[in-house]
Amino acid sequence: MTTLTSVDLAAASVTFNRFFQRGVGSCHAYLTLREDFREHVRLAQQEIGFGGIRFHGIFSDYVGVVHHGDEADGPQLNFQNATKIYEFFVAQGMKPFVELGFMPTRLASGAETIFDYRGNITPPKDWAQWSRLVRRFVAHLVNYFGVAEVHTWHFEVWNEPDLHNTFWTGSMADYFQLYAETARAVKFVDAQLRVGGPATSKTMWVPDLLAFCAEQHVPLDFISTHHYCVDADLVRGVPDGPMYYRGMKGMVGDVQRVREQIAASAFPNAELHFTEWNSSPAHEDVYGKDTAFTAAFALQTIKDVSGLVDSYMWWTVSDIFEESGLSLRPFTGKYGLVNQHGIKKPVFHAFRWLARLYGEEIALAHGSARATRSTQGDVRILSWNLPEVIETDLGGGDWQTKGVQRTDTFVLKGLQGRYRLRVWIVDDQRGNALHVWREMGAPDYPKAVQIAALRVAAEPFCLRDEVLDFAVGQGDFNLTQELAPCALAFLELDRV
Repeated sequence: MTTLTSVDLAAASVTFNRFFQRGVGSCHAYLTLREDFREHVRLAQQEIGFGGIRFHGIFSDYVGVVHHGDEADGPQLNFQNATKIYEFFVAQGMKPFVELGFMPTRLASGAETIFDYRGNITPPKDWAQWSRLVRRFVAHLVNYFGVAEVHTWHFEVWNEPDLHNTFWTGSMADYFQLYAETARAVKFVDAQLRVGGPATSKTMWVPDLLAFCAEQHVPLDFISTHHYCVDADLVRGVPDGPMYYRGMKGMVGDVQRVREQIAASAFPNAELHFTEWNSSPAHEDVYGKDTAFTAAFALQTIKDVSGLVDSYMWWTVSDIFEESGLSLRPFTGKYGLVNQHGIKKPVFHAFRWLARLYGEEIALAHGSARATRSTQGDVRILSWNLPEVIETDLGGGDWQTKGVQRTDTFVLKGLQGRYRLRVWIVDDQRGNALHVWREMGAPDYPKAVQIAALRVAAEPFCLRDEVLDFAVGQGDFNLTQELAPCALAFLELDRV
């Protein structure tokens, strides 16, 4: 397959939309106190630069916001760990997307929990005490970080309450009461603070929450929800059925539908944040999370939903992730951009290269490529080859895909002067630590020398690095690159 794509450097451009960079997900709050996790965040910030962070469990018992002592009006509160957690992220230039949950044991109406870290998923036994906790917590954040800083944050009520007895034991009506109590408590501290929800899976409950807030005069500044490319049966209400790959049309359709629901509501100007997305929700999906396929999937999805969403938060930044326990091996199909050792996955480079694109985007006829230019005339092009998915394997095996090698030729018009050309590639063998780890014999506990080799193997491979001179009136320059299925390439033409 061959493509021929014109890149006219004199053509009109649009501002490159960095919505994918405005936030990223993490597991649960207490992990932020681990130094190796912090190193992973610093790496992502150094090479990608996310604007925000979202994670579960700021109210879970591990963090200790509800103390064992008592005060005159309720349990003693303790925000020491919570402060350290948010302080770290703010120091990295990240705006917290504060997910308010789970339920502290002393406030909980039941004992049901989720995940290895035992997040309590029951409604509060005393609504007044829940509201007190939210008010005191938010007031502390404002006092500590300053009101101007916290005005740039978002406060999200709970996580995926539509998944009954998974993340929430109550009903939809119970969640709406939780939302109302929480939103009013946040606004009690400062009316300009932003609050929203329903943080549901599979874009559920959005029109319901919009209608409830309009009818009950409850504050709502944004809609947040989640989706994955492998969850179509869940959308149809069959939570125990098989899951299959929906493709990019499914992802775009989700976002468009929610946009339309917001536009038709009493809150037409509400922001839209997809605060979780990935290829699949499975924890052991090695092909969908750790391979070059993941990178191509991410790039195609981001291009297709561009302009439809205010933020789009990849789930997650790191494989230090405890929902089903820590990874048993270096690569086990968890969600991170890096594995538990901080080794970059191919999807890390997808985000890194997107972040390195310039601010002026040139429209292309190519459906799986993006071209940008700087104000000085430098050029960066990112292309990828996403195969068709025939069948998934969420238990750790390879997915069945159908793809062909593609030859991309970009016809650059208007180059003048001297440029340094560099072409980088990531595919199933190059820029791919998973491939090298398997060649090592897939050690469960790689030694320091092996980890060092994996870090080197994880870096993109440079195919070309040369200086070119373009005279005035020389004509077009054809830049050709071959891409195997799942491969991605980054082409740089920088003035020298």
